[in-house]
Amino acid sequence: MKKITLLILFFTITIIYTNSYSQSAVYFCNKTGAVGFAYGYSYNEVIEMGKEACIEFGGQNPQLVVATQNKGYGAIVLGKDENGSLVVGAAVGISKYQDAVDEAFKACNNLGARDANLEKTWHDK
Repeated sequence: MKKITLLILFFTITIIYTNSYSQSAVYFCNKTGAVGFAYGYSYNEVIEMGKEACIEFGGQNPQLVVATQNKGYGAIVLGKDENGSLVVGAAVGISKYQDAVDEAFKACNNLGARDANLEKTWHDK
């Protein structure tokens, strides 16, 4: 019984540790067009780090585009709408690379993007 309890405890700790560092967050500043993202840290850390990254790239008022507590692929797509304003589409925590790219393009296109381009992808294992 003691061995089973230890095994359960070990697997529980492993699952908590693995999941606690499998988050992603993407920020965008529509005033300056700056994008910032973070992945592979705890949820609270990626929320803060993504915002800080957006500010470092010139963001004045970063807004959270998307965040997740799931592992997976992430993608960021940028395009311009009919007024020439930069728009961003992002997908995070997706199980397949192509699905993440497709979802990011769909999100960007839903905001009126024309000639959108894939800017960044990652895999948060």
